[in-house]
Amino acid sequence: MRILKSVQTKVCVDGSLMKEYVLDEPLTEGFLIFLELFGTVRFLKHLKKPYFSFEKDLFISVKGFVGDSNVEVRYKKEFQDLVGDYFYLLLYYYDQGERGISQLKGQEDSIRQRMKIRL
Repeated sequence: MRILKSVQTKVCVDGSLMKEYVLDEPLTEGFLIFLELFGTVRFLKHLKKPYFSFEKDLFISVKGFVGDSNVEVRYKKEFQDLVGDYFYLLLYYYDQGERGISQLKGQEDSIRQRMKIRL
């Protein structure tokens, strides 16, 4: 899964950065299962179009609809420069399968170390 283009970018009232992306393929339940390994996923299946949200403390939040190729990503204000590529990493390592999980966890550890230095 890859990002085709960024449709919209805006700074929110709380200082977070919101970007809306168009992906090269629709979001799937398989991707949500992958996301559960890295943060908190809420999945509302009972809606006409199943809605999900993903939250990773101090990193990002992702919202969208399963089956859509549009997704909204919010980057936390305090660490935008450190987590700016995190959504790209999620997409890239999702395509890597099992091997990608441990590699992404290593990337997260590196980002967290830099966060600790800043705090």
